[in-house]
Amino acid sequence: MEIAHELNDNIWLVAMRGRFDAPSAPEAERTLRALLEQGMNRVVLDLAEVEYISSGGLRVIIMLTKALEKIDGEMKLSGLSPFVSEVFKITNLAKRYDICQSREEAIAAFSQSN
Repeated sequence: MEIAHELNDNIWLVAMRGRFDAPSAPEAERTLRALLEQGMNRVVLDLAEVEYISSGGLRVIIMLTKALEKIDGEMKLSGLSPFVSEVFKITNLAKRYDICQSREEAIAAFSQSN
């Protein structure tokens, strides 16, 4: 699992790549917690290059969601592959998240929600 992040116009763009599963979840969680400590409160989580997600990866996303809710933060998901999208549908998490087709759409959604 690779994680790249950048701050763009007060929105954190966090792109994940590879398998988001039990072996990669602890490192992803550490990285995301560190970003929260840096003041991350508006996040686009780009999953376009995540080829596989397991319950371990979903747990990290839920943890991030709960942490953001505590600080009145907000997250959009973008670029879900067909497999990842199906996992979100099967688990009913697709109803919980604002899922956008692209990063650009997700960034634009922040300005529409404010």
